[in-house]
Amino acid sequence: MRVAIAGAGLAGLSCAKYLTDLGHTPIVLERQDVLGGKVAAWKDADGDWYELDCISFGAYPNMLQLFKELDIEDRLQWKEHSMIFNQPDNPGTYPASTSQTCQRQQMV
Repeated sequence: MRVAIAGAGLAGLSCAKYLTDLGHTPIVLERQDVLGGKVAAWKDADGDWYELDCISFGAYPNMLQLFKELDIEDRLQWKEHSMIFNQPDNPGTYPASTSQTCQRQQMV
């Protein structure tokens, strides 16, 4: 069966993987020119890396299981981090004590 999936973020790509595992043909539709949805990383002009919405990987066993199924566990780098909140009335940086973040690598 062909199945249309709206969005190539983590949920859409995971859905496509599991549908393929079941023998279906997923068709992933994405409006952006990159995959990943809200999970993104980019380097600014000064060479500093910025990550968006990547802090939750280590908190979800199902994500870790997906990485294992895709055989990409060894391609992720875990690092200590701090969270920066952009709050006009109360700006500041707050340390994230126990969670980890993944530093996205090119997965080619």
